[in-house]
Formats: sequence, C-alpha cells, structure tokens
Amino acid sequence: MPRGSRLPAVSAVVLGLWLAACGVIDVAPVGSREWHIVVENSSDVPASLFVAEDGGQMGALVGTATPSTVAAGQSERVTFTVPPGDGWAIFVNPGPERGPLILAADVPADVAGPLPVSIGIGADGSPFAMMKGESPGWFGN
Repeated sequence: MPRGSRLPAVSAVVLGLWLAACGVIDVAPVGSREWHIVVENSSDVPASLFVAEDGGQMGALVGTATPSTVAAGQSERVTFTVPPGDGWAIFVNPGPERGPLILAADVPADVAGPLPVSIGIGADGSPFAMMKGESPGWFGN
C-alpha cells in the first residue's frame, strides 16, 4: 500500500471485526456499567461467570465477566460489564437446573463500581449472593 494511503473501507471493517473477536477491543452498549464483585469459589472446579439475557435460563451474552472463570478454591475480584435496562442477569455455573443468580432488577439502576455484594460458590458448585448490610432498592428491599 503506498505511503499516506488509507485502508479501503472493507479492510478497515474486517480489521475492526477481527480485533473485536480477538478481545483486543471491547464493544459495550452505550449506558453499560461496570460492577466489581468479589467471587469466592469454595468448590473443587473452576466457576464460570456470564452476563446474559434472562429467560429463566441463560440466553445470549449481553455483557462480560472479567475474568470469566474463578479457579477452584480461589477468590477473585471480577468486573462485570452490564448493559442498561433489564431482561438480563448474572449467571454462575449455569445449567438446566440452575438459572440466574443476580437479576438486573436486584441492583439499583444507577449503581456502578464496587458493589456491597459478594458471590460465593459452595463445595457442590452451587452459587449464592451475599449482601453486606441492607439497603433500599437492593434485592427487592
């Protein structure tokens, strides 16, 4: 390509899609927030974390969890990037018998940053959420 020339539009789009697919850039919807939650995994297997559409079971991914796994027997501060609105939830070790753990409606709509909530994973792999104190607007209060 000659010096000073630009990438053709198609090449720029392909490069952008490739970077997004590789995780080099993060595309989050306008209005997304970051939640920081400590996850303590007391099980013997890694815990898997997702932000996805909630239809009782895990739907399409609509946000991120970084890191998306917490090693067995470890605690980790996880950053959840959550979309605006409702209809989504945080899922931990999802499966046919295990639905969402934290719903969009469980946390006030304007909250971002470190949350007064922690996530635990029991020895059997079952997740649970714990609130530090009680506050209006949290988990139905």
